[in-house]
Amino acid sequence: MLDPAIEQRIAASFARQRLMALYGATITAMDVGFIEMAVPGADALLRTSGMFHGGVIAALADSAGGYAATTLHSKNVSFLTVELKINYLRPAKGDRMIARGKVIKGGATLTVVQSDLYTTANGTETHVATALITFIRETV
Repeated sequence: MLDPAIEQRIAASFARQRLMALYGATITAMDVGFIEMAVPGADALLRTSGMFHGGVIAALADSAGGYAATTLHSKNVSFLTVELKINYLRPAKGDRMIARGKVIKGGATLTVVQSDLYTTANGTETHVATALITFIRETV
């Protein structure tokens, strides 16, 4: 179970993320080593073909990964992306996108996270992308 102090710190940090606010993102679940966030299928986030833009997908993967890493630390820390590798698996069409970040290996300096991204349409989730992200920890 996630320490409530960590949960509050992450919620406060997320509220300051202007890009996530611009996207209309919300944190929908949080646990030790795990974050889930979602964005609506707003026109500004979509390509002209109606699919979520690849840059939006990558930004959500990165944010979910960083916050998943943050859940492992009781101190005020920040994570900077060292490497991000993303596979776009299929067209990202839907009315909502969900990003689920899960820590694969937490470390004193480097943390590796997998972020899986899904779209929803008519109540069905479709896996549209997977990212593997390495972060370096920075004390704030």
